[in-house]
Amino acid sequence: MIKLQRGMLWALVMVLTLAFLPGVPVKAAEEPVIRVKLKNYLGNKSQITIIPDVTYTTNLANKKLEANQTYTLKVSGSNIVVLKGSNEVGKASQVEAKPMKGNGPLSINGRKYLGSFTFTIESGKYVRPINAIGLEEYLKGVVPSEMPALWHIEALKAQAVAARTYAMGYIGKIVDDTQSYQVYGGYAWHEKSTKAVEATEGQVITYGGTPIGAGAVFSSSNGGKTESNTNAWGTAALPYLTIKDDPFDPQSEWSFSIKKKQIDIAKLDLTNADEWWAAIKEAEQSKVLTNMKAWLRANGYANKDIKITAVPALSLHSKTSGGRVSKGSIAIEFLIREQGKALARRLELVNVPASKIRAIVGPSLMKSYFVDTVDTAANTIKVSGKGYGHGVGLSQYGAKNAAEAGKTYKDILTFYYEKTSVATLYKSAPEQPEPVEPAPVPTPAPAKDMRAPVIKDVKTSYDSKTKQVKLSFVINEKAKVTVYVKDQNGKILTYLVNGSQKQAGLHSTVWSVSNIKNEKYTFAIIAVDSSNNRSSTAVPFTLTKSVPKDTTAPVIKNTKTSFDSKTNKIFLRYEINEAAKVAVYVKDSKGKILTYLAKNAQKQAGVQWASLNASKISSGKYTFVITVTDASNNKRSAEASYTLTKPNR
Repeated sequence: MIKLQRGMLWALVMVLTLAFLPGVPVKAAEEPVIRVKLKNYLGNKSQITIIPDVTYTTNLANKKLEANQTYTLKVSGSNIVVLKGSNEVGKASQVEAKPMKGNGPLSINGRKYLGSFTFTIESGKYVRPINAIGLEEYLKGVVPSEMPALWHIEALKAQAVAARTYAMGYIGKIVDDTQSYQVYGGYAWHEKSTKAVEATEGQVITYGGTPIGAGAVFSSSNGGKTESNTNAWGTAALPYLTIKDDPFDPQSEWSFSIKKKQIDIAKLDLTNADEWWAAIKEAEQSKVLTNMKAWLRANGYANKDIKITAVPALSLHSKTSGGRVSKGSIAIEFLIREQGKALARRLELVNVPASKIRAIVGPSLMKSYFVDTVDTAANTIKVSGKGYGHGVGLSQYGAKNAAEAGKTYKDILTFYYEKTSVATLYKSAPEQPEPVEPAPVPTPAPAKDMRAPVIKDVKTSYDSKTKQVKLSFVINEKAKVTVYVKDQNGKILTYLVNGSQKQAGLHSTVWSVSNIKNEKYTFAIIAVDSSNNRSSTAVPFTLTKSVPKDTTAPVIKNTKTSFDSKTNKIFLRYEINEAAKVAVYVKDSKGKILTYLAKNAQKQAGVQWASLNASKISSGKYTFVITVTDASNNKRSAEASYTLTKPNR
């Protein structure tokens, strides 16, 4: 669960530098507002969909965003255009939206957020929302995103106070909703974590009477020993972030291994890689190799086809006073394929920061710098360690165990942030009720409805003619109904119904799947009655559309032959428009087949190469015959000729 590793090194340096600056003495104040750039769940989108639950005012002339209506915001030149259906509502260089009453919420691409919004243009092409929200409601979206919401309430309280303190270091600035600051899930609250936030309202960690702000860092597990900020990031020592044994941390262990020898290239013809490239595999198909290839492609070998042939050396050393490795070395030998050839390359890094080795191996495998052993004696390199994350400040798993052992959240925070105390910085002002006329003696209020709506008789069916999935269900009382569809990874694809008022009885909705692939999906149905009682159900559905038979053969185009006098080879270049199995053979002027350059070789769409060694053939006309067969067994052939003229001897 490492939602807690704090982004890039420079960001961490700034974080802890700011934390060391003088703060404001603790006193009663208003609840601050924090501004959050939404990117973690949204990604980079040039067009987004928003659905407000209440009416929002905007900075567009006399225009409002009406409740329960769907709007599209998209980048057009230097403006963001707001559309309702196909009709333009307005446009501006940035669009501001503020709820007329209450605090929302507003849905952005299926995820709900409270507060006000400024929609800006980022990098000239993306719509980037900035959510302005009160700190307490922000924390209700942070705590369950950073710590499992079903953990002990005292651990959740400790997380809430640490998260609030950290956020206080960024009031007046803009943070984002990723691990670079704190993961913020919007209006995705959990009852238990919300209770922890409310129970600690306004409370922050202080040192010498001053809030420690962005010094309130935390990680998943420290492996049994805390680390200092100086060792972790090279910043000036903070007196409350010290090194010591942690009896509460579970010392969770991790390990990974990799074989030193992956491919024996001694018997491979590197000048004719197309003949064997698809068939030759590394000795192991592991995550560590996948991570190494991804790192290589991001560091000088973009879009290259890579095979790791050996990892002859890997070391991690130079431990800090907190027991973490700070330096490392690695050697990686690999092949890249270019124009039918395999080019041997070697990467060797010696005594580089351990963070670079971790980036190559992958932080999900090398979970921390608390490394116990690096065993290189045999044919396999084995690395093992403890913890998950940087180990500075609060350990989340340590907080969990401490709470279960009877420690309070203040005990937990005092242990992880030495010589600090918890103080209340502000309290939210109570809402003032509107004045009312005196009323006669009231009649007893009716008993409160505590029963959630019943959702039953849920059925799904697929209509192959309309290419729609029909979902029907029955609810037993009037309720606001939401229906959405998730893919097998849990990602929400679309909302079929969004907070629509429905009467008791049978209801149905349809999902158009003409552009949806066959796999497992889940329909989620949520019903909320007038007393705010909520029920939900999830219904799995496997989409199995019939796929039209492919009767179109692959296309072979742009065939070209050439002769390279340096290598004494005839080269064949051609393109195919889809993945296919390829056979290439060469025949002489009498039609006799001389050799096969490829047999049943699986190729992806794009440019292909083959070559013929001309050293043992005489002058004359030679024909390359290319046959490609796709997955539906459609076949096509093409020919390309070359006339070889050798000098007389």
